[in-house]
Amino acid sequence: MNNKSVKREFDRFPVEFVLEVASEDSEGNKFNERTVLKDISGEGARFITQQAGKYFPGQSLEMTIYLPGTDEMEAHMKAKAIVVRIDPLNDSEKANKSPEGCIAVKFETHLNFARISV
Repeated sequence: MNNKSVKREFDRFPVEFVLEVASEDSEGNKFNERTVLKDISGEGARFITQQAGKYFPGQSLEMTIYLPGTDEMEAHMKAKAIVVRIDPLNDSEKANKSPEGCIAVKFETHLNFARISV
């Protein structure tokens, strides 16, 4: 039996949350990027980047996902992730912004919820 469709273990949900990424590029230079998370699942996520050249498959990232509607307590989730793929943008993503690409990641740790009262 040849089944070419792959069933995902987790459903993917479209979102538009503010995301902060911290990492090192292939030359060891540290960088931070504040961008937009496009979708998320139980094992990974995908986000838009203006700096596609700073990412590479296998790269370790520290991600902070800011949850909307939580201004009074500034809620966010943190996780470590590994870059698995760098994709060109589809037409609808290009229409909203002019970034360079989408980064697909697999979570290496569970998403940890944190809040800071303001």
